[in-house]
Amino acid sequence: PTVTSGGDAGSIDENSGAGQVIYTATADDSADISGGVTFSLSSASSDALSINANTGRVTLSDNPDFESADSYDFVVLASDAAGNSSEQSVSLSINNMDEIAPSITSDVAISIEENSGPGQAVYTATALDDDNTGTAITFSLQSESDALSIDKDSGVVTLSDDPDQEAQSEYSFTVVASDGVNQSTQAVTLTVNDLDEYGPVITSADSASL
Repeated sequence: PTVTSGGDAGSIDENSGAGQVIYTATADDSADISGGVTFSLSSASSDALSINANTGRVTLSDNPDFESADSYDFVVLASDAAGNSSEQSVSLSINNMDEIAPSITSDVAISIEENSGPGQAVYTATALDDDNTGTAITFSLQSESDALSIDKDSGVVTLSDDPDQEAQSEYSFTVVASDGVNQSTQAVTLTVNDLDEYGPVITSADSASL
């Protein structure tokens, strides 16, 4: 028999489930007296793979995980009743998917001086993405705020107010880091430091007599 199915089984996504059919072998035995073709896998094939001898369907028993195995290689054997056989080497690729949310690495508490001016950058959000899928991290604030805004690319948080400890002693906000699929959050507290703004008030009398 001549194996007519190709050597590229294509690709499947990781975590797409165990027990799926990932390839169907086909063969032609018309060049000779045919007693039918049966299929098998050579001993060099992955233990996670099995083949239906009659249909040629190859099944993957594993739930594919790119981090454990980024591909599966196997060899299909097509045999006739007389014992003649041919083989085809096949490879199945596993697609790496984004599974892990970014990890926010910036501080949870910061402080600024009161009366230090409006429009200043008060915080820079940073995050790491261990998934290595190449997707950029973007930042946002969980709740809208008139006083606070964040640059989605740099993670810089800007305070539009001129901070005044007597009016508001702290600002609380939640940073969201997203890789486009997964996201994580970090609650942050910005404390406004109270400064000595006023000189002493002299309380003694403004005149004296002798």
